[in-house]
Amino acid sequence: MPFVFKSFSEGVDRGIASQHRKILDLLPGLVAYFNPDLLYQYANATYLAWRGIAPAAIVGRHCREIVGEANYPLIASKLAEALTGVPVTYEYDLFDGALRRRVQGNYVPDMDIDGTVKGVLALVTDISVRHDLQSRIAASEAIFDSAFENAPIGKVMVDPAGHILRSNACFAAMMGRTAAELTGMTFQEVTHPDDLAKDQHLFDEVLDGKRDGYRIEKRYIARDGTIVPAALAVSVARNESGQPARFIAHVVDISERLAAERVLEEANARFALALGAVRGGFWHMDVASGVFSTSPQLARFATGADEPLELPSYAQQIHPDDRGAADLAPMLSGSIDHQSIQYRLETVDGTHWMRCDRKLLRDADGQPKQIVGVTIDVSDEHMEQMRYQSEAETDPLTGILNRRGLTRRFAQVAPERVAGILAIDLDHFKHINDTYGHDAGDAVLVEVARRITAETRQSDIVVRIGGDEFVAVILDTSSDMLAVLAGRIQRALSGLIAYNEHTLSFGGSVGLSKHGDQNGSLSDLLADADAALYLAKMGREGQTN
Repeated sequence: MPFVFKSFSEGVDRGIASQHRKILDLLPGLVAYFNPDLLYQYANATYLAWRGIAPAAIVGRHCREIVGEANYPLIASKLAEALTGVPVTYEYDLFDGALRRRVQGNYVPDMDIDGTVKGVLALVTDISVRHDLQSRIAASEAIFDSAFENAPIGKVMVDPAGHILRSNACFAAMMGRTAAELTGMTFQEVTHPDDLAKDQHLFDEVLDGKRDGYRIEKRYIARDGTIVPAALAVSVARNESGQPARFIAHVVDISERLAAERVLEEANARFALALGAVRGGFWHMDVASGVFSTSPQLARFATGADEPLELPSYAQQIHPDDRGAADLAPMLSGSIDHQSIQYRLETVDGTHWMRCDRKLLRDADGQPKQIVGVTIDVSDEHMEQMRYQSEAETDPLTGILNRRGLTRRFAQVAPERVAGILAIDLDHFKHINDTYGHDAGDAVLVEVARRITAETRQSDIVVRIGGDEFVAVILDTSSDMLAVLAGRIQRALSGLIAYNEHTLSFGGSVGLSKHGDQNGSLSDLLADADAALYLAKMGREGQTN
């Protein structure tokens, strides 16, 4: 039904719409009235404030003049549609200089009793927050769907009655079924009968509000009757009233783990013989009494004495920084059955990296009974791993850190130590590659890395990000010294380098990001430094031109 706004439209001319004006001025949205020629007849206080225009300065002006060329084509087309007598509602991006807002426009035709359209009342509401929220929700749902479907373990969504609402490909493969076949079945139907009672009991406790999730090991039955042992972790999503709405189950096939455990148990005797040739030894602990003892071989390796070590003496040999990782409390409480850790052990011939594999043995009632462990020297393996890590974090050409190394090293630095970041980029580097070849370019990059390193301290972090881009994270200095260092590095890059029979000339630009100007995150500091670098390069090119 057409909207008739006769009293207001007449009041625009006759001055009798003061009450309407007061009401419209209180609205948080933008309100304006256009005649058929798209000339403003009225705008409320919010509209005028947003446009920065006085009330008397807008009446009689054309829509194009106020909304601007970027917004006018779309707005004019919608106003024209409303002038045909049809209310129009749509969303669009409203541009105001560099500012863009997502808004909803509602254009209501002002029709006389005889059906003549006398004008259009425009109501524009800023919906940027709502639009952004909807986008975020859609993105979150997409992330959840991707994580659910592509997870390397089984994932299942179940309703409070136990019906499977959704399952991923991994779980379907474990069950020998398709995801479509599983939908509508209950978890009880695919659970081994002997394990159903304990699973159902915990499920019911979640329904009763006694817990928010649980973990158990249970067996599933696949379509062909195959028994699939699995580790199950269940969490619940509740509705606004606190009632369970959905259950999310994470299912890990532990067939291989159990098979490995059986093999391990069968090989214990043979392994004990083989361990005699390995640096390390056995230890065990009785849970009830707390009595701990090492094998004579392990005691001899640690202290040189054949007398078995008790727990306080053995713990004293563990490096202080690693004692937390070696804590036996999780096994003593029965929360975990297996664990493999690494720690440093002080021995008669120095510090060694040890791997400790330990297992909790339970009694017939499932209660923790004894912990047994095997501790062997893995120092060579550890050093090889550290070498691989160093290689992965080092730029092979220049020998300084790469981007991956920067991320790890920056995370290890206390925020208050970071003074700022210098972003460094070579000028006209492509010309060297094109003219003298990539070997010449590589020689320049190596020399640049050397010069930057020479200007910084050993405690600073010098990185080749890629190509001819470098970064230096400067620690423990003042803002003034940071600026001085940036100048020194730029001057150091304004030199020459001899390559074969040529003398190569190059230069560089430096962008500076101070820690105090940002929140301290690496990404923010890099972005700020890159922006400063861009300005520096523009300035240098302007000087050259």
